[in-house]
Amino acid sequence: MGNSFAVDTYGRTSTERKELREKIDKVNREAAENWDDPAWRREMAAEMTETIYWGFQHENLLSMMTQVENAGFNDRVFVKEVRGLRAFWVARGGHIEASTVHAEVMELPRDTLGFHVYEFEDKIRTNFAETQATMVDLGIQRMDAEVNKRFLRLLQASMTANPSSKITAAGVSLSSLNLALRQVREASYSRDVAIIGRPTMTEQIIDAILGTNGNGNGFLPNTNEELFNRGVIGNYRGANIISLTNWKDDTDVSFFPANELYVIGTDASKCAFWGGLLSKEYVEEDNWYWHYLARRDFGGVVHRPERIRQITDTNTAA
Repeated sequence: MGNSFAVDTYGRTSTERKELREKIDKVNREAAENWDDPAWRREMAAEMTETIYWGFQHENLLSMMTQVENAGFNDRVFVKEVRGLRAFWVARGGHIEASTVHAEVMELPRDTLGFHVYEFEDKIRTNFAETQATMVDLGIQRMDAEVNKRFLRLLQASMTANPSSKITAAGVSLSSLNLALRQVREASYSRDVAIIGRPTMTEQIIDAILGTNGNGNGFLPNTNEELFNRGVIGNYRGANIISLTNWKDDTDVSFFPANELYVIGTDASKCAFWGGLLSKEYVEEDNWYWHYLARRDFGGVVHRPERIRQITDTNTAA
């Protein structure tokens, strides 16, 4: 009886492990019995697509760093800023001068992001549950990572074109961070600001804040569990401190420099997704391999680089 309460590395008891194994066996039997039915495979692929889409929406941090629009597949997405309207003080009954309103409009570029995997049919027939779970997990990670990578490239390009937005220092000091926050908020219309970097940079901020008074009163930890799970480790002067995860390529090498920290106003840029995640599956007619493809359209632009600051630590290797 005592063994039923023994837990594995995931905290599952032997009873829970037995129930999980029974569920996996049931899924594998269903797959083996129905694999040659195209309708069943399409239904299975649709469920995978829905799971990947939900996971991608849940994991991605874009909405905390930029303005995000989810558009219809055939829609066009624009950044639009209206200028020129003025208000005047006049004597009662006096003439109010006219002002001319003009709009600055930029259309977001649109590209397609996708992945294509294939597997030997015999492997899927005998171990469908694990194979499906692996594809879903990797699909979420790769889609998430590639969108993050594209957004990072936009940030880096905007900094290259605006060198005055770069701050270089030996280590991350609160004075440098405060300067960046002031400059971003001065240029921004939004109060939403994010401080973004890998732990090599974000933990320097925490160390600096805790070290200012010894009791941590300068650091306001986030108690929101959802934000913490997404990487938000704290709040400083009203800005979320985001410690990046899943910013690695397919060889598990990080594409976000270890010595860069970004202070970003959410209205400095805009990103968009067109439609949902589209997918298809097929079995090769002249072979024994099953293929699964998924794609989604994405685009982004940094239209106000003055609302971004990049802090580079010369003491840390990139």
